[in-house]
Amino acid sequence: MNNNSVISVDIAKNIFQICHLNEHNKVTTNKKVSRNKLLTSILNLDSKQVVMEACYTSNFWGRLFERHGLTVKLIPPHQVKPFVIGNKNDHNDAVAIAEASRRPRAKFVAVKSLEHQDIQSLERIRERLIKNRTALTNQTRGLLVEYGITIKPSLKQLRSAIPLALEDANNQLTVISREFIQALFDELKDLDQRISDNEKSSAQQLESNDDYRRLQTIPGIGPVISRSIICAINHVQQFKDGREMSAWIGLTPKQHSSGDKSKMLGISRRGNQALRKHLIHGARSVVRWCEGKSDPLSLWLQKLLKTKHKNRVVVALANKLARVAWAILAKNESYKLNP
Repeated sequence: MNNNSVISVDIAKNIFQICHLNEHNKVTTNKKVSRNKLLTSILNLDSKQVVMEACYTSNFWGRLFERHGLTVKLIPPHQVKPFVIGNKNDHNDAVAIAEASRRPRAKFVAVKSLEHQDIQSLERIRERLIKNRTALTNQTRGLLVEYGITIKPSLKQLRSAIPLALEDANNQLTVISREFIQALFDELKDLDQRISDNEKSSAQQLESNDDYRRLQTIPGIGPVISRSIICAINHVQQFKDGREMSAWIGLTPKQHSSGDKSKMLGISRRGNQALRKHLIHGARSVVRWCEGKSDPLSLWLQKLLKTKHKNRVVVALANKLARVAWAILAKNESYKLNP
């Protein structure tokens, strides 16, 4: 097979577009195939490299192609978009994927293993359950306010206040309102249990993972953030250094330069939104308790807090935590508080 040619696949549910780009960057074939003929069609082409957008079902197909001896590369969709010429259709998309993969600065995403897919799936389910619980608590508080019962925006406060409100015969809750508030409270308890079960399953999946244990030695990074990092980053080798990983998460400043003028703006907020949120929350907890400590990290934070706003210090620390996490994963070492 030709190692210099590439096959690009525009993924869909049932009908796929296959484009073969030879070693001279000429399109030799660009055709539609059905789902049950995709693998056979790929194997019949003269190439060992397959590239797809990192999107829906790409990991499944990537694992399948790898089992048949092919080299699979997943490219982020935003790198493909500038190469689409003409109308938006499967034919042009397949060519754009192949051409984008040939760029020297193209970045690729590693195909996830089944174990990694399990961890990511559990994390995505957990995020959805937490969003559902947040929506439920907001609705419950809003409904109770209409009956003169105000509860602070705290999950702990809500859990303790609802039983007391239901037992209070002197408040304005009617028979009907007590029924649906009780139903909402039961739903809340069910979501709490499902989230707890999900976290236990994730912990069992990661209990033998050395990276998961090492990441938790970093200040501000616990089980949730460690799981989020492992979920988002399949292979740390996809980043050449910690800054590149931090930029991918969206924790580095945006830059606006023209001629001899250069201006640094706020953080770019690119990449994984959930991971960025977790790192900032973890950094906030470290900043909150840094006063009076003498380790190098705390001293650095204390110095920054004298001249910078607390929120800026939190984001700066989140950036540093991302870089430290890269070093921990790349070097297979635990964090040393006093090196």
